[in-house]
Amino acid sequence: FVKLSKRDPFAGVLKPGGSYYYTTNHSTLVAFNVGHKFKGGNGFKIIGGHTDSPHLKVKPISKRSGSGCVQLGVECYGGGLWHTWFDRDLGISGRVLVRNTDPETGNEKIDQRMVRIAKPIARVSTLCIHLQTAEERGSFKINKEEHLSP
Repeated sequence: FVKLSKRDPFAGVLKPGGSYYYTTNHSTLVAFNVGHKFKGGNGFKIIGGHTDSPHLKVKPISKRSGSGCVQLGVECYGGGLWHTWFDRDLGISGRVLVRNTDPETGNEKIDQRMVRIAKPIARVSTLCIHLQTAEERGSFKINKEEHLSP
């Protein structure tokens, strides 16, 4: 596969039988093959798909402190089995934006970085089981707006 730049026109670059790709925002991959018999103007077919993984997304500007802990507000992304995320050690990974100074110009800029902290540093806790009634344990329903806020 040959890497393409979205900023440059594809005209004159794509050849019959060629395989190409480009990325967007460090999170989207577009890859395609041009048929060996392709002739410009004859049209083409596109087949697309995507995958995503349910996860808890840290809300921007959500840091709070309480009970001697740093707390982060999170929101649900995707259709997860959210009860399985409670009361377990969690790491943090994903894209972060970092404010930097450009060494050449001295201007402030924002860079994207991918991070992965595999060490368990987070937990979404529930009420201790001995403080819940049997009915509460049996009907554990998550209110995404209220139960995931610190």
